[in-house]
Amino acid sequence: MKRLMAVLILPALAFAGMSARAEIVGQVLLAAGDVVAVRAGKALPLAPGMMIEDKDTLRTGTTGNLQLRFTDTSTMSLRENSELAIEQYRFSGRADGLERAFYRLLKGGLSTVTGLIGRTRRENYRIDTATATIGIRGTEFALMSCQAGSCLHADGSKARDGLYGGVTGGVVAAITRSGEFRFGVGETFFAASIDRPVEKLTRPPVFLHQRPTNQQSGSTGSGSSTSPGTGKSFSSKGSTSGGSDREQTTGGSNRPGKVESPEKVERSEKVERPEKVERSEKVERPE
Repeated sequence: MKRLMAVLILPALAFAGMSARAEIVGQVLLAAGDVVAVRAGKALPLAPGMMIEDKDTLRTGTTGNLQLRFTDTSTMSLRENSELAIEQYRFSGRADGLERAFYRLLKGGLSTVTGLIGRTRRENYRIDTATATIGIRGTEFALMSCQAGSCLHADGSKARDGLYGGVTGGVVAAITRSGEFRFGVGETFFAASIDRPVEKLTRPPVFLHQRPTNQQSGSTGSGSSTSPGTGKSFSSKGSTSGGSDREQTTGGSNRPGKVESPEKVERSEKVERPEKVERSEKVERPE
């Protein structure tokens, strides 16, 4: 009987030990409203100070707001009605070439300040979405994935479905099957489809940089959302008060689908055509 009990108990203890060794990837800084981590099929309500693990899927409800700090010093803020899957994360405390930070934005929006992962090996960091893959070059940026008319302009009209992004630091590379498109500080972009080029917008839509609906008092400044951990405002160049916030492509046209050729974009950092991106800086294309 004792031998039978040992046969039953030892595997259970081994499994428990494996669960206890799940890699901790970050910590909750702020959790407001309905915020959970889906882990091993179970929804765990989150609170400040709780740990986030590799393979967690993070979800916020209609009044939810979640802010995290990852072990590589990066910070991230997840907006209401959002869902982010941590597909693969590895960081040993230093950039050893094996570090990874691969996320998938399933819906909603986020803002982030990147950390050590991706600083030397840019291909080791990416955020996948339904219409584009986002890579970095030492970056602060915001993303909003609009689906089924979920995003509204200030006048109440529906925005086009797709991925919107705004850059407040460094350079973002947005990748579709049409190539890699780079955007610098103050620039806003839109990816309508994984099969189409990424558009540069003349001004950011209001919903891209909105302050979270359930932000705790004192956690951000008034007027716009802030980058977690830095206090920098996520307001992009080209935004004007009182004007329409409808997204417009460069050149002044607001016709959907018009894309400006990258080499015609006038800014301090030249945007290269996709085929001219150096191999050493190329971000992995989505499968």
